[in-house]
Amino acid sequence: MGKYLYMLAFLCSLIFYGGCATVQPAETDEKPPTAVTNEKPKVKSMQTLHGKIIKMEKDMLFVAITEKKDICQVSTNAFIGDITQVEPGDIVEIGFSGVVLDIYPEIIANPDYVIFTEEGEDFVGLYYNILFDLFEGDPGLNSDINFVALDLTEDENLTDSEKKALVYLLWNRTQIETRLATYDELLAENLIVIEKDTKFAKMDTGILMNMKSSKMEKDTFTFSAQKWRSSLGAYGFVDCIAKKENGKWSYIVGGEMMS
Repeated sequence: MGKYLYMLAFLCSLIFYGGCATVQPAETDEKPPTAVTNEKPKVKSMQTLHGKIIKMEKDMLFVAITEKKDICQVSTNAFIGDITQVEPGDIVEIGFSGVVLDIYPEIIANPDYVIFTEEGEDFVGLYYNILFDLFEGDPGLNSDINFVALDLTEDENLTDSEKKALVYLLWNRTQIETRLATYDELLAENLIVIEKDTKFAKMDTGILMNMKSSKMEKDTFTFSAQKWRSSLGAYGFVDCIAKKENGKWSYIVGGEMMS
């Protein structure tokens, strides 16, 4: 009898200590993301450029270049750090040999590196959304057009290279020739015609979109935007507010006008 009691006590002790054992977490192959870096590599590049990311694709970054006042493409493979930690609006530096491929936007050939330098504002993405919504409003004004003119001379937030980027993105989306131009410039090119007797002004084959905005202060600014085809053909947004919340820009249209 004592022998059996001893065996029973031994089995109970195994159950007790087994239940109290520490469970080790399962091993995983996942690694924490690499932090975005702004350390230059030791390689000495022949030329460096600085600019703002305007669009990110799987293989390419589209960057509004400050020095060139235009846009370029550069391979994402050249980015140092975790590219998922950057987004449109961020500022980068590009080191390369000085050779570019002559297409549009030009491609930087054999880049040495692309590094993050600082956070920036994705004004291009915001303006793109505003102007594309304007383009789609009152679609009758777009009938039989073959070009879009964009007037940003009264904007307070975009750089010259960002304006070029905006033109490119709108052309890429609409597949309609898009360029920067003012009313007076279109008039000088006879793309806007004014009838002598009635003073009625019109564009036969295009539209003019313009945007006027105040300078950003405390993550907000006001703006108005208009699409114009003739003296009696226009559509626009008025009394609008753009605001950044939680790192993202959005906008509210105060009212719409149509003639």
